[in-house]
Amino acid sequence: RVRAGDTLKILLKNKMPPEKVNTASKTKNGYRDLSVVNLHTHGLHVSPLAPADEIVNTRVAPNKTHQYVYEIPEDHMGGTHWYHPHWHGAVSMHVNFGAAWF
Repeated sequence: RVRAGDTLKILLKNKMPPEKVNTASKTKNGYRDLSVVNLHTHGLHVSPLAPADEIVNTRVAPNKTHQYVYEIPEDHMGGTHWYHPHWHGAVSMHVNFGAAWF
């Protein structure tokens, strides 16, 4: 739980094993990098820049960590907000297998 004016820190630890077959791809819209992860929030009015809700370049490889820091504005509305993995190419695989938090 966080409140308006709080700073939310999430240390993401990617404990997935490295891929046995490289799925890296030149396209960002096809399945790729299935063992890479990052986070994206919904409903929070926070910065889209790292170390907050930046999803394009923030890449957490297997056995690596990343510290997210979200500054919640003083006038933020209440609600049930959520976050989920958002590495392009692996989003549907991660979320469909249960990696979303409410």
